[in-house]
Amino acid sequence: MFKAREIAEPDTGNTFIHNMDPRAKIIILFAMSILVVSLDNEKALFLLCIAPLLIYPIAGFSRSKYWIAFIFIAISLWGTIFSQALFYREWPRTILLTLIPEELPVLGKITGGLHIYKEGFLYGLIQGLRFSAMTELGLLVCWTTQPQKMLLGLVRLKIPYGIAFMVVTALRFLPILIAEFFTVIEAQKLKGFNPLTLKGLFTGLLNILTPVLANSVRRAGVLSASVESRAFRAYPTRTYLKELRYSAFDIGVMAIFSVGSLGVAVVKILYGLYAGEILYVSAFRWVYEVGRNL
Repeated sequence: MFKAREIAEPDTGNTFIHNMDPRAKIIILFAMSILVVSLDNEKALFLLCIAPLLIYPIAGFSRSKYWIAFIFIAISLWGTIFSQALFYREWPRTILLTLIPEELPVLGKITGGLHIYKEGFLYGLIQGLRFSAMTELGLLVCWTTQPQKMLLGLVRLKIPYGIAFMVVTALRFLPILIAEFFTVIEAQKLKGFNPLTLKGLFTGLLNILTPVLANSVRRAGVLSASVESRAFRAYPTRTYLKELRYSAFDIGVMAIFSVGSLGVAVVKILYGLYAGEILYVSAFRWVYEVGRNL
């Protein structure tokens, strides 16, 4: 279906999203994180979740990248919704479905009954939409930005070069790590690995993690020696062959996302102060109404 390397491998394209300044993409990603945390309305979060997907066709992604995004979204939504629906402990709680009744011998007494709650389902949906929206936008930024530009963008945003280098290196090594993981699994299958038994699963995981971690440690040592041999921290400042320049489009999109996320955050903070009976200003009644619905 897709290769592990494609999870973090950027595409080469000439679309407007590929040509955006990497600093603009990082700032938009940060503004998006504030926005999804501030919003509690599932409809608004659903729209935020859909928005990055509308840009995927424009970016010209391959079919495998759509599958990768779909798998990440499905796992995040299913995991959060199902877990919260089962283990929601706040009140009030409305039972939608009973999986294990309290009257059931042994299991009913041990668990106290296992139910799927309406409020837990909605809470899990909100958390899943938040994670999915950030995942989609993060993949979009990762797939449309070359590592060199990402590194330069982080440095120009005043991120220390060492930290920026580690972030970009982690993104580059992630698909290699996943590819090694699947390679070891295939090797274990050829040796008769049977994951259907508890002993086989435990032993197989140990046999898989050992060579993967060993290769990771070896690769880190080689990388460390390589960068130090190239005078990684020889000078306090570094020069670059290419410089970044904001376009009018970059500035406009950054302004929209920054003002929008900041506005929503301020509205939610004011509403939180009002709901907690900490601060009430009569002139802000319309703000409280908006905050209640967001």
